[in-house]
Amino acid sequence: MAKNWPSYSPLALLKAMQEKDCPWHENYLVMFSSLWGGFSADPAVWGVPPDDHMAHRGDAVFETFKVVRGRAYCLNEHLERLCVSAEALGLAMPAEFAHIRDILGQAYRLGGLEDFVVRLTVSRGPGSFSVSPYDSKGGSQLYLITQKLRRPAQSVYEAGVSLATAPFPAKSEYAIIKTCDYLHNVLAKKSALDKGADYVVSFDQEGFLTEGATENVVVVTRDGDMCVPSFSRILKGVTLMRVMALAAGLVERGLLKSVRNADLTEKEAKGQAAEVFLTTTSFDVLGVSLWDGQPVGHGGTGPVARELLRLVEAEINGDGPHVTSLA
Repeated sequence: MAKNWPSYSPLALLKAMQEKDCPWHENYLVMFSSLWGGFSADPAVWGVPPDDHMAHRGDAVFETFKVVRGRAYCLNEHLERLCVSAEALGLAMPAEFAHIRDILGQAYRLGGLEDFVVRLTVSRGPGSFSVSPYDSKGGSQLYLITQKLRRPAQSVYEAGVSLATAPFPAKSEYAIIKTCDYLHNVLAKKSALDKGADYVVSFDQEGFLTEGATENVVVVTRDGDMCVPSFSRILKGVTLMRVMALAAGLVERGLLKSVRNADLTEKEAKGQAAEVFLTTTSFDVLGVSLWDGQPVGHGGTGPVARELLRLVEAEINGDGPHVTSLA
């Protein structure tokens, strides 16, 4: 006998959604949607229209940044990059973006936590299921979600993580733009997890080192050069840029010889590495102990990664120009 599925009224659908067991919702705090023109603290009713071009085409840009003790780290840099990404796709910023700092402040108050992560997205908007961006009649939309900040355990920072090389080349088109089209990143991450590794790294069609699924990758050579892949090949991470700026001080102190962009093949990266580490918003700086099953350097987090993590954390907890109070 064929199953007879229910047809919900709006109120019945709301009740059914709220009764559904979704334990992952415990990490979520609040959502702002320009479609609603306001906030909701009930993840069961959060949603993006399926005809929003973000949902069915990945036609959107986003930023993720963290708030620690009620202060956003590198807020200006993230907002600027969001605008640059939107401009690259011909996405008009929604009118609500002019009030983004007020929206962030209200999200902070409604969320009730001092430490959290913000995911800010600008989509092409709803209007059709076609591939044409001009069929999005609803106009661009702004979605903001906050969730609890989860950091790796201290033991992970000390021991380092494992890295696996993706079995296919890195994406090249739009690699330098932070779009919501992340299928390549998803499959690259899956390939690493399926091998038992924690993170993934890709090389491009020319065989040069690029980046991870959501992380930048840095190699410190045995000669003391801190090498970052060319910015024409990767997304220029906000945390990465702060790390590079802070690393300049390590050159002055003699802990590094140089900080530079470099095109490294897999053989060069693995063969020359005294340290490898990852940078991203959620964990700042995380050392790599194993790459494709082989130890990196001495097989743990190296001294450069440790010192850069200390410097980034000091900056986050300080009162410098890279922290913005949301109070």
